Amino acid sequence: MITAREVDLSNCDREQIQFAAATLSHGFLLVLKEPELTVVQAGENAAGFLGVPPDAVLGQPVASWLPPAFHASLERQIARNHADGPPLHVGDTEIAGGLFDVFVHRSAGSLILEMEPRSRYSPEDGFNMYSTVQATIARLQQAQDLQQFLDLAVTQIREFTGFDRVMAYKFLEDGSGAVRAESVADNYTPFLGLHFPPSDVPLPARRLFKMTWLRHQPDISYKPVPIAPENDPLTGKPLNLSYALLRSVSVMYSQYLKNMGTRAVMVMTLLKNGELWGLISCHHHSGPRHVPFETRAACEFLAHMVSLLLAAKDDHEDSEYRAKLQATYAEMVSVLALSGDFVNVLVDRRPGLLDFIDAAGGAVVIQGVPTLMGETPDAEQIQRLVEWLTSKNEDVFSTDNLSQLFPDAAIYTATGSGVLAIRIASSEADYLLWFRPEFERTVNWAGDPNKPVDVSFNGQNLMPRNSFAIWKEMVRHRSQPWKAVEISFAREFRAALREITARRADQLRVLYKNLQRTNVELDAFAYIASHDLKEPLRGIHNYAQFLLEDVANLLPEDGVEKLRTVVRLTRRMDDLLDSLLHYSRLGRQGMTVVSCDSNKLVADVLDTLAPRISEAGAEVRVLVPLPPVLADADRLAEVFMNLIVNAVKYNDKPHKLVEIGGSVENEETVFFVRDNGIGIAPEHHETIFAIFRRLHSPERFGGGTGAGLTIARKIVERHQGRIWVESAVGAGSTFRFTLEMT
Repeated sequence: MITAREVDLSNCDREQIQFAAATLSHGFLLVLKEPELTVVQAGENAAGFLGVPPDAVLGQPVASWLPPAFHASLERQIARNHADGPPLHVGDTEIAGGLFDVFVHRSAGSLILEMEPRSRYSPEDGFNMYSTVQATIARLQQAQDLQQFLDLAVTQIREFTGFDRVMAYKFLEDGSGAVRAESVADNYTPFLGLHFPPSDVPLPARRLFKMTWLRHQPDISYKPVPIAPENDPLTGKPLNLSYALLRSVSVMYSQYLKNMGTRAVMVMTLLKNGELWGLISCHHHSGPRHVPFETRAACEFLAHMVSLLLAAKDDHEDSEYRAKLQATYAEMVSVLALSGDFVNVLVDRRPGLLDFIDAAGGAVVIQGVPTLMGETPDAEQIQRLVEWLTSKNEDVFSTDNLSQLFPDAAIYTATGSGVLAIRIASSEADYLLWFRPEFERTVNWAGDPNKPVDVSFNGQNLMPRNSFAIWKEMVRHRSQPWKAVEISFAREFRAALREITARRADQLRVLYKNLQRTNVELDAFAYIASHDLKEPLRGIHNYAQFLLEDVANLLPEDGVEKLRTVVRLTRRMDDLLDSLLHYSRLGRQGMTVVSCDSNKLVADVLDTLAPRISEAGAEVRVLVPLPPVLADADRLAEVFMNLIVNAVKYNDKPHKLVEIGGSVENEETVFFVRDNGIGIAPEHHETIFAIFRRLHSPERFGGGTGAGLTIARKIVERHQGRIWVESAVGAGSTFRFTLEMT
């Protein structure tokens, strides 16, 4: 545990300052055991304030020094209040001839009593605390904007506290702070507009600032008063002084204030929506300054009120922008709910992505593929950025200094120094991105932020810096920061998109189930219809054939020709019904998927087709050893047979050439059957896969039903693969299809 004994600026962000084991020197502290209210720990200066010997404090009841009436009041207030948070002012009383304000609170089971010498404004000061605070709040409410509000706050607080300098200090996103408003005496150097590095207010201090509304240190040069014994004898643990008014401060903080020329300080916390927004910091340079309890109470009340009003004043600055965001958000969500086409709505329509949040460029990334608008990094750079964002696994991400977090972004700071990103789907690389360019600006620092420390005289400890002279820094590779309202609306927009996506997915699931049921019904209908039609068709064919054989000599020539046409048409109709039956069975029959030797399977198909290939005078080449696949061997053989037959059939070249090959690409096997035949026009590349859709009359190129490619596609899709054609008229065709690897 880092305590005051070990602390320097290399470890002050881990100092446990709540366990200081010491107090400020202007008052004294007692730790009491209940219910007797006897002293178990005390500041070493308590005996002096109480007017007793040092060994006459521990173990003594606090009633030994308190007037009976006040002691009784103290007991009643302790019984009535839990006092587990900040100290309660339980009144003032006379002790050993002096008048003290008395405060009490509990911490980790310990009852802590703090006494502070009381000081009063004399009646002739004419200071009416209630009226002053009431008037101040009224003026703050009337402030037109945040800057006017802060200017008024620091002016009023300095007026009734008498400090030489009062500053409103805001914490920035990178941990640094900036003086937003200041009221300072004429003979002191202003700090208005200056920035301070994060190390000036380390994390332990910020944590305690968030817990308490006001801290006061009347004399920076005080000597810390040890608490004895150091650990609570009832628990054996260090005393937790998080809420104690008299808790000794970090030696780093005291030295820092001394280096600034500060002799006394009072700091009030400013919260916005429960989070630490900043501080009102009061500094006195001309000497120590003790602020009376009444004034501190008024300042604490004022800090509460300023914090309550702060959110409204801060948000008011963005009220017009917020209204625009709200209107654009509502319109975009409404259109997306009806369309569902994110790319079209966000890129091509108005309002779109860049009409929503103020940015120079944007991108819609669906399954890793970006669609760009405005000034952005290029598509490849955005894809790498999306990969990095996906690895961070954050739903909403924003930064105004992307290259610091993602070094690859250093090459496109001109378009992407800042990025705001929302991840649409947690399982996919689907993002909306807004980009802002580099915004060069000069920042005035109170001293060199790169040298926030000095080395102590012994050369071993890091101490707060001595110089607070203005140090100018040209800020590069940063964009204009993203506003809280923008990040908030981005988060809301993401939630709306996810809801739209989920609702559309539900609709698609219902449609898919209906489509499945319809397909099953259509398959059953096709099977029954084609099966039942074959019987009467066979009768028509047979009777027409009988008539030709028995009475052809009795009919005129045109009658005989009509009978021959009936026979020919019934035969073709029978072939079509056979194809329809086969196609319908493909959707109804199960498949036996096994590891297949593609080379043997293709060799068997070529053996079967050998007479037909020979008759056509075609040459078939298998280019390389084909990769093995997972497939139903009989169905896969049918695909190759259909493609090879078509390659031979639709070829008008003197030397008909068919090539068969396969390779592994992107974790799947891709086969192809290529020919040097008549080719297919691009507008028919999809048409040819429709059932019974022929590009030529049945008499050309040897006839056929027009179902072969439809059956081939059905088989490939049942294997979870794809089939497509690459072709041009007169340049041959290449049919490719994919299957799983073994």
